[in-house]
Amino acid sequence: MNKTGELLKLSGTIRNYRCTRAAASFVFTDPDRSWMGVVAIAAGLAGLSGPAVATASGANDMEEQADYVEFDLDDQPVKGWLWRSPFKEGDRVNVAAEWVGDHYEAGGIARPEDRTVALHPHCSRARTRHIKNAVKWWFIGATASNMLGLFMMFLVWGTEDFLDAVIDPFGYAASFVYGFLGLVTISLARQWMPFVRLSEKVFRTLGLPDPGNIDLVKSSKAQRRPDDPAEFGTFYFRY
Repeated sequence: MNKTGELLKLSGTIRNYRCTRAAASFVFTDPDRSWMGVVAIAAGLAGLSGPAVATASGANDMEEQADYVEFDLDDQPVKGWLWRSPFKEGDRVNVAAEWVGDHYEAGGIARPEDRTVALHPHCSRARTRHIKNAVKWWFIGATASNMLGLFMMFLVWGTEDFLDAVIDPFGYAASFVYGFLGLVTISLARQWMPFVRLSEKVFRTLGLPDPGNIDLVKSSKAQRRPDDPAEFGTFYFRY
């Protein structure tokens, strides 16, 4: 039996496979929901209507759809949540799992035959890729918001003495937007860290190369076939 929190690699053939599509809350607690409501109000007061709506929507919608799978892996009982399960009876798979009570709780399942892997909801990137992705979208979002604000100020002030009229207020506003969205990004990135740590543990347990630098979303886009019907949550990995 493994220690609490330690994942073991199981290999075998799926038997007695059952998959149920259901809703569950994987990310936010009640305090998180209250905090996100405060962030939404602050964003609205700052004139960031887009982020405000998105944050408020996230605060109100706490449950997500995912697949709950149950099967025997060569007589070992396995259960767990996956974004989307592409597996079926008779598949040969590797499972990264932890023993919990009377069964193995799966954190990720890989089918080496076609390099398909499905993970626990919100698991897809290792730490390095997670941070890079957060920084990228912070910069894109803050820059786009500032450019939109600059365009609106141009419409208000017109072309005459435009730079003299807006340079100081725009500088302050731009700094505030970058700073405010930076704080929001840091908070949300930290919210996802338990999933990032689980992702790395799953990658390492399954024996994937360079587990600290894996981005399954990116590798899947590069390898997904045009006729592939799989929805988001089914990923492809490289050896």
